[in-house]
Amino acid sequence: MKTLKGLADWLSGMELVDLSHELEEDMPVYPTHSRYVHSKWDSFETGSPALVCQLLIGEHCGTHMDATGHFLQEGHPQHQYMAQTPLERCIGRALTLDFGHYEAGDLVSKEEIISWEKSNGEIGGGDIVLLRFGWDRYWAPRSVSRAYTDRWPGIDGEAAAYLAAKGIKAVGCDTLAIDGSLSKGNPAHYALLGSGINIFENLKGLDRILGESLFIGFPLKIKGGSGSPIRAAAFISRAR
Repeated sequence: MKTLKGLADWLSGMELVDLSHELEEDMPVYPTHSRYVHSKWDSFETGSPALVCQLLIGEHCGTHMDATGHFLQEGHPQHQYMAQTPLERCIGRALTLDFGHYEAGDLVSKEEIISWEKSNGEIGGGDIVLLRFGWDRYWAPRSVSRAYTDRWPGIDGEAAAYLAAKGIKAVGCDTLAIDGSLSKGNPAHYALLGSGINIFENLKGLDRILGESLFIGFPLKIKGGSGSPIRAAAFISRAR
């Protein structure tokens, strides 16, 4: 119990940063995916003692996590649906790399990740790697702007394979997808998911957790799910 209290006391001294977009109708979604709908089911006005709403949401709406089964068919050794995904992959030390100077269509290379490691320390097995492009600045209702979903940067297949070889837990980004909008064949998805590495997409606020943090992003336990919306957050030192 003393150990658990010590952990609770340590966490209470940290700053908790919300990394999730608000779920709302008309929010950006991948062009071929279903839209988000939030409708009132029952309310005080209709004589109910409580307000109840219904959600209609795609597995990859908003800030979400990809299960490996999103791109891998059953029978692949790394195939897992969302409900089968170990929770250990959803929490851990995160290293946030800053590529805020990138423009739409640009892709992070293996050499750039190695360069970051030389300046900041090596990415290790069990780490969660987050890529900050600053693309959350374009997040807006679809009726206002389509900039977020028109084009975006990402990571190339060789860089994804380099991270996968390190045995990391997961990769995340503040863009619509880990593969850039100009990527062909989704090489980053296949390199990562094919190695049992889950992907977090549509994160926000990564500029606040550059460097090292403790990341948390638990999915819903969806049977047969290819992904799930999450509430992502990270603990950082208040001394920053």
